[in-house]
Amino acid sequence: MLHKCFTLTMLIAFLSVQIVHAKIWRVNNNVGITADFTSFSNAANAASVVAGDTLHIEASATPYVTGNFTLTKRLIVIGVGYFLDPLNPTIPGNAGLQATTQSSVIEIFNIGNGANGSKFLGVTFENGPYLNASVPALNLVFEKCLFSDFFSLYLNDAGSFNGITVRKCILNADQSFKGQGAASVVTNLIIENNIFLQGGFDYQGLTGPSNIFRNNSINATSAPYNFSNIYIANNIFGNVLSFTFTNTIVKNNLFTANPVLPGGAAGNLVNVNLANVYVGGGTGSLDSRMQLKTPLASNPAFQAGLTVGAVVTPNAGAFGGPDPYKLSGIPNIPSIYTLTVPSAIPAGSTSMNASISTRNNN
Repeated sequence: MLHKCFTLTMLIAFLSVQIVHAKIWRVNNNVGITADFTSFSNAANAASVVAGDTLHIEASATPYVTGNFTLTKRLIVIGVGYFLDPLNPTIPGNAGLQATTQSSVIEIFNIGNGANGSKFLGVTFENGPYLNASVPALNLVFEKCLFSDFFSLYLNDAGSFNGITVRKCILNADQSFKGQGAASVVTNLIIENNIFLQGGFDYQGLTGPSNIFRNNSINATSAPYNFSNIYIANNIFGNVLSFTFTNTIVKNNLFTANPVLPGGAAGNLVNVNLANVYVGGGTGSLDSRMQLKTPLASNPAFQAGLTVGAVVTPNAGAFGGPDPYKLSGIPNIPSIYTLTVPSAIPAGSTSMNASISTRNNN
């Protein structure tokens, strides 16, 4: 357990220099580790933790149980990423990205009033979180997170939700975006550079002119994609069960099917064979299999996106565009990806030799 404590101490020391007006708190439920808190909910509810503070949810084999509490503070919540264990036979990971092979898993909880402006990085969510509209949380950012189990971001009530951004995440839940039908009104939604391993899109109450669904990679899924009032560009759609397009702009997407597209749709490719698009295969991490197959020049996703400023023509999918998806959702803070320390220290020694390799994950 020494390496985990040492790793987080180094990160906290660095971030303490960078963030001078907010406090960083350690959350760790591993036996034998001394941290500020042992659960996410206790940390978020503590009077000493105030709006603007950061919670480091440290790696653990045990999920952080929440008791289905409601987050009511603006916090920055940072985990260590996901798909970190290349030897995991069920969910293989990417090697050499973190010293730890465990993730930061938070179980189901709610986000409500007071949590406006919260940001989540590198966290794995099991079933949720649920967004409450009776006391809505606004301007939420989920970046480099893994959503698993049944729901991803479920709109728990009828009402208005504004300013939800989901960027460079993995959607691996049965139902990725779902709410209370048209009664859950959503505005200013940004979904970009994500990988959908399963699940669909069903925010029926989406409205307004500023909604974006761009540069996402969708695996074959049985869930429908019901789009309304949204700009849809540069995506790769796998074998999706069904589509509906209402008041949408649909440009430069790849479809394995030949869906009925709305008027004004342009630059789209249909009947695309995914075997020519993704690396695929039965080995490697689930997100690495969604990388574009080489040689790129013969890949239908190569420079298939909408040209930006008459200068840059991006690749379609999550790995394209100006801010592409990064493997394993490592947060954009320095991390230790290899750490070597002695297994024992001789009695009386006042020092030890350690080897550390770090990187910036921007």
